Amino acid sequence: MSKIVTISVPDWVDEKKFKEAFMRALLESTPERMNVKELRRLLGIRKTEDEIEIPEELETVRGKDKERMK
Repeated sequence: MSKIVTISVPDWVDEKKFKEAFMRALLESTPERMNVKELRRLLGIRKTEDEIEIPEELETVRGKDKERMK
């Protein structure tokens, strides 16, 4: 469920900077965990094409964290 908010700003406000600041504030006020689909919708991400490689060292740390959380 989401809410629709309409904001009017003066012409001199840089729309891109305002949107970025608003999204940062929104993300700071979100719960610790969020569904990826909802986050993509909020950020306006429709399709991703880049693949991110995770270095071997980080995979080891992630594995240790997962074991610790069990």
